[in-house]
Amino acid sequence: VRSLPPLSFEETERRVLLMKKWSLYKQQQDKAEKEAIRSLVEAQQEALKELRLESEELYQAAVRRDEELFPFERDGPNYTPPLPGYDPPEGKCIDITKVYTQ
Repeated sequence: VRSLPPLSFEETERRVLLMKKWSLYKQQQDKAEKEAIRSLVEAQQEALKELRLESEELYQAAVRRDEELFPFERDGPNYTPPLPGYDPPEGKCIDITKVYTQ
């Protein structure tokens, strides 16, 4: 591994300012994305509320889960039973506490 030459003060300052600008940009980007999602969810909730007032049947069809949207099949147990006769090791604990005496 080669050693890197030390950076000048100006280069260090330039990098720090660049990181600060990048952090601010990403923070603003994240805030805008969260606001867009919040506004979309709010509009969706309002539309569902209006749909429910119009027709309960259409509302139920709109909120029903589409089973084919994300196909998922599960086969097998949802837990692993213990092996009969298996005795798990206790493990070893080595005390590495330093003792300081005066």
